[in-house]
Amino acid sequence: MGSRTQGWIMKIAFAVFLFIHGLAHGVGALTVSGIVKDENNPSDPTFLLTGFDSGHWIFKLMAVVWVVPLIGFVLGGIGVVQEADWALTAIVASTVLSTILSLIWVKAAPFGLVANLIVIGVLLIPWANDRMVPPIES
Repeated sequence: MGSRTQGWIMKIAFAVFLFIHGLAHGVGALTVSGIVKDENNPSDPTFLLTGFDSGHWIFKLMAVVWVVPLIGFVLGGIGVVQEADWALTAIVASTVLSTILSLIWVKAAPFGLVANLIVIGVLLIPWANDRMVPPIES
């Protein structure tokens, strides 16, 4: 298998990972908003928002914030496949916001931190970065 084919396989694998990670943010939005309730998985925030009742408007706002990385990761995955210049920006911004949300809801979203570490690893490892994320041209 040639390096060009391997490069495309890696890009598609990374894009699929970004899509799945983005869709997980949809679950976070539904849980934080109270639309979906899971008795086995507490959706209470770890800190910062502990003084608010779960029906407070701040949780509705935070549910909308959970949707932002969903959109960013899905667009980032599309951008990786298309080798778009803006893909890296979408992925980095989504990862930063996703990490903040995962830290606030670490009891409910510990795997979000793991997923974000994988994304960060892909972006930081030059070998992977060259094969998965299009370079930013000056």
